[in-house]
Amino acid sequence: MTLKRSFIAVFLLCFIASAAQPSASLSLYCESTGCQPAVEGNRVQLIDDPNVFYDEMLESIRGAESFVFMEYYIFREDPVSTAIMDALAERAREGVRTCVILDYYGCAQHMEDKGHRQSMWSFRHGFLERYMDSGVDVVFFNRTGLLPRDHRKLTLVDGKVAYTGGMNVTDLYINGIKGVGQFWDMSLKIEGPAVQSFFTGFVRMWNKCGDRPLTLSFPEVPAPAGDVPLIVLETQGAAIHPNPEELFAALFSMAEHSIRFISGYFNPTPAIEKSLRDAARRGVDVEMLMGESTDMPPVIDRMLMRRAERFFQDDQLTLFIQPGGFHHEKVISIDGHLLLVGSHNLDQLSIKTNHEMSVLMDSEEVVAAFDAYFDAHANPDI
Repeated sequence: MTLKRSFIAVFLLCFIASAAQPSASLSLYCESTGCQPAVEGNRVQLIDDPNVFYDEMLESIRGAESFVFMEYYIFREDPVSTAIMDALAERAREGVRTCVILDYYGCAQHMEDKGHRQSMWSFRHGFLERYMDSGVDVVFFNRTGLLPRDHRKLTLVDGKVAYTGGMNVTDLYINGIKGVGQFWDMSLKIEGPAVQSFFTGFVRMWNKCGDRPLTLSFPEVPAPAGDVPLIVLETQGAAIHPNPEELFAALFSMAEHSIRFISGYFNPTPAIEKSLRDAARRGVDVEMLMGESTDMPPVIDRMLMRRAERFFQDDQLTLFIQPGGFHHEKVISIDGHLLLVGSHNLDQLSIKTNHEMSVLMDSEEVVAAFDAYFDAHANPDI
């Protein structure tokens, strides 16, 4: 099977028309971690193609009637962001409330274009200002400090559809990264009652960023759209319960047969390492996929690679390294039916400091799509 052909499975719309059933696994997870209960009745589309992701997002934005909320760690001035900002400005001129949260440090880090760094002043007052003049409301998270960062990725339209996962807003996903190669990533399109949870989280973050609080009320809760139960997991560092270390450890402890995950920046805490090793000792197959490069400086890149290789020297653990690019996905599957997709990296910043958002769902159909993707990238020559 070629890698290209295997992608077909990833684009399938994971939806069954029958009524949603409660998930015993998600209920147990909520009880053990103290996180919010699962929301039933959602439709989930797993997307790994950036062109599909941006096209679907643009279609939703262009059809917005009430509001569009966006929240991203990286937002570059390039053709992708220009198309999205053009669509936002058009809707704003028609009276649609358009609000964008950008992480200041994340954007500043990625202002490089054609070999020279563009200043944040130019980005804010050149690129963004014309859209703000059209009614697009933009705020930056933490303009004065280095940490914490808003590492979340979210687009929310009319309280009907949410896009979240690992993808930022940049054409790097389409064109690749100079000196690194292809940029692989994965995101979700979600419709159904769980969309309301994203609204609450966005408003909370917006109100942290300035003196213009959002007063917009959430519209009527969407009707069930599918059969996928899911939990929206929002964290900020290690001090707030439940924190990422607790959430990851609880998830790995539930595994009975398999743990498969993709991580670009593998630098976990000792507690997470222990939970993975404990799972392997129970007979769970533990597999990780990563690219041969990251978007980090070479010294950090080599450190992360050595870190992963040392951890996976254990015969009970399997590491797949795909040449030719960088796997930026943050995805974990458990036992063929649980799947975590979001912004949480298995690294110290995500675990101990940053604002993060991920979705944990129970769906054999969605996991089957992920498994097809994992297998195709872990064994690209088959």
